[in-house]
Amino acid sequence: MKAIKKTALTVLLLSLSWVGFAQDTDQAYNIAENMYIGSARTLAMGNAFTAVGGDLGALSLNPASSGVLRMSEFEISPSLIFGVGKAEYLDSYNEDSFSKFSLPSFAYSQHINTGRLSGLVGFNFGFSLNRVKSFNSIVNVTGTMKAGRGNNSSSWLGDKTMTLLNYDSADYGDYNSDIPWSSQLSWDTWLIEEVDGLLLGATENYDYDANRAYLAGDIYQGIYRKTTGGIDEFTVNWAGNWNDNLYVGVNLNIYDVEMNVSDSFSEQALNSLDFDSGIMNYTYDYWQKTVGTGIGLKAGIIFLPTEHLRLGATISTPTKYILTDYWGATMRNSFDNGNKNEMSTPTGNYDYQIVAPMRYSLGLAYTLGTFGLVSVDYEGVNYSNTKMRDYYGGTASFGPDNTYIKSNFLRNANILRVGAEFNLTPAMAVRGGYAYYDDGRKAYDANQFVSCGLGFRLSKGANLDLAWQSQLKNENGFTLYDDYDGFKAPLGYVSNANNKLMATLRFKF
Repeated sequence: MKAIKKTALTVLLLSLSWVGFAQDTDQAYNIAENMYIGSARTLAMGNAFTAVGGDLGALSLNPASSGVLRMSEFEISPSLIFGVGKAEYLDSYNEDSFSKFSLPSFAYSQHINTGRLSGLVGFNFGFSLNRVKSFNSIVNVTGTMKAGRGNNSSSWLGDKTMTLLNYDSADYGDYNSDIPWSSQLSWDTWLIEEVDGLLLGATENYDYDANRAYLAGDIYQGIYRKTTGGIDEFTVNWAGNWNDNLYVGVNLNIYDVEMNVSDSFSEQALNSLDFDSGIMNYTYDYWQKTVGTGIGLKAGIIFLPTEHLRLGATISTPTKYILTDYWGATMRNSFDNGNKNEMSTPTGNYDYQIVAPMRYSLGLAYTLGTFGLVSVDYEGVNYSNTKMRDYYGGTASFGPDNTYIKSNFLRNANILRVGAEFNLTPAMAVRGGYAYYDDGRKAYDANQFVSCGLGFRLSKGANLDLAWQSQLKNENGFTLYDDYDGFKAPLGYVSNANNKLMATLRFKF
């Protein structure tokens, strides 16, 4: 039996589009969560690099990584993302996919040799650009809702109708009120009407004997959602080498955020004659764009107590993001009397802050001479310490959200990364890794990744690394709308997997 983990399809936003809607608790987690990508070498080894160092793709993981380098270095990492979304809903199964080219990582580090034999024998100064969170996903959900007078036959419009009842009728059609824009559009395009003093959705008939609305005919429901974008971390790095066994580094991290969401939800009557309204179909299109910047600091060390053993540790400050959301929606519908309606909302926008919590990590690696190495990382972050603020830093307007985040929604997350590298020849290495990321939301499954790769020494100063990362299946429950007036919204299941193919060219000089 499947575990029921009911959510709103990760900020589904269909029922939340009012002024200030997007600044909700799901959005706070979307911004606060990190899932490192790095270079092809680090990715192939599960990004278990807290104690390894020596790769610029690991600067996001441990700022001391560049201190291990004995030469200046530049690397660039193009990547292909292959996304797959699978959904089960109302006994229907759907799958959709996409591919996308990206450049998630490039870095440069300048090595300075101090000429000393002890103490600070060298240091590195450089920068990197790494993607620390990808929003790329796709979901296509369809299914047929059967008509009936019981609690298991419902519609999206029924939920919108009940929402309107919670507000003053004088505000119907006022897009500056707190009424969700999805409900406002439904009212303004005649999908919700007042009939004999009652509010009815176009997909509902009214049973006067039972004094209750009901779904009178079968309807075909569907939603298509595509999300793109990510969080890129620009790092200014300094790292020093003490006595060739202690490496210390610090990063100034500046984050660039862009997330684009495009939703299209529809309901279609299989027979419009079943409905008193004569509804044939309607489509609700919604878009959202989030942009902003963040800033934080991260420090790390790598220590070699013996020739083969390496220990690493990092700590980062909370990261402050200043964000702006833009959003809008359009409703279109058709009735069997020939009437067609279309209306769009104004464009909404809101400025606000999210403060992501501090993080720390511990790492252990053991080198096998020239044969290779094995490495394991643990990272901890308490997402329940995520804070939402208004643009000026005040928390009063987000009091209920922050209380919900702390007490009910987010949790402490444990992250485990394991990797290994073996040198088959002096010019070729094989790598493998595994990464386990607790989802910071209490109701969600963990994200797990397996990876593998090859490394080639092209010349004395040039290397080529290749990596493949595959996301293991994770499945979470969702509803397309809320339960209302005793009617149950159908529960579906969705899984997303982003697989990556990456190459990294590294040049030492």
